[in-house]
Amino acid sequence: MKGMFITVEGPDGSGKTTQLQLLVRALTEKGYEVVTTREPGGTKVGNSIREVLLSPEHDEMTARVEMMLYAASRAQNVEQIIRPALSRGAVVVCDRFVDASIA
Repeated sequence: MKGMFITVEGPDGSGKTTQLQLLVRALTEKGYEVVTTREPGGTKVGNSIREVLLSPEHDEMTARVEMMLYAASRAQNVEQIIRPALSRGAVVVCDRFVDASIA
């Protein structure tokens, strides 16, 4: 089987984490290898970027810089976590992805 990439999107407090956990449990029970990740974050580099993005001390950050930091976190996540997992046939479930950036 080829890998599958599933994203869970929605605003804060909408139940994404609950639905993600239910999905992961169901897929795991069916015997799939499931890899979970999040955005921003998911990797050591991405988690560092997440800290910068969510820190209230960076209130002067411009929208362009914020967008580029999200893109950098995503690029690291794709190369380090998502692509390798998909290559070996795993199901990758991601808490947010590019749809959140577009919205």
